[in-house]
Amino acid sequence: EPCTGSIVITDPNTGQVRAMVSYPGYDNNRLANTMDSDYFAQLNSMTSSPLYNKATQEKTAPGSTYKPLVSVAGLTEGVIGTGTAISCTGIFDKISPIARCWIYPGSHGSLNVVSAIQHSCNDFFYEVGYRLGTSGNEYNDAYGIERLQKYAEEFGLGETTGIEIPESSPQISDTASVPTAIGQGTNNYTVSQLNRYVATVANKGTVYKLSLLDKVTDIDGNVVKEYEPEVVNTMDDVSTNTWNLVHQGMEDMVSSSSTF
Repeated sequence: EPCTGSIVITDPNTGQVRAMVSYPGYDNNRLANTMDSDYFAQLNSMTSSPLYNKATQEKTAPGSTYKPLVSVAGLTEGVIGTGTAISCTGIFDKISPIARCWIYPGSHGSLNVVSAIQHSCNDFFYEVGYRLGTSGNEYNDAYGIERLQKYAEEFGLGETTGIEIPESSPQISDTASVPTAIGQGTNNYTVSQLNRYVATVANKGTVYKLSLLDKVTDIDGNVVKEYEPEVVNTMDDVSTNTWNLVHQGMEDMVSSSSTF
């Protein structure tokens, strides 16, 4: 205490929740029937807030988990291509105050979108955010935000996931396209919402409603209702090549022995 965490695992092809954990947990049995008042008071006094479902209610900036979304946006909007190389010097000085890559004072050198995802290079994605905000030779932050918001909405990040328990409302970043492109700005999501977004990356563009329920039966075991996968959106404008590039970068990041 006060260490906390959460995890959500879903089937990316159905939206069905396979596991959901909020840490620290508590003994449900001590709160059922005859409540253990001392135990309940202890739970309420803990700074780790074990009664608060961190998987669906606690929001945080997505950070580098947002970079696949920005890769999809950059490739689909044409500001980068399959072979586009962007040089990371460790410093991005096209905005003020200047922004830095996590590797600073080092640098990643020249990267394409696959290696940028693999190494989680901030400089590369700063540049993508900057290009998304550029029309002609003019940089317009609001234009960049508008384009990034479009893809965040398509990935389902503009609304709750449909899960059948209380879930906090998400916040798509509405300022500063350059830091927004590395998952900062005012981006703020629950783990359940980030899960659905990444599941959409995994299945190449189908956003499902998340569900904890398989079926409902009556006391005699008769099925009252079965829950089928429910599609919320399909990202038909994103090419197969774009999905493949993003998948390759994510796979390379996992399999690489180097840091990022």
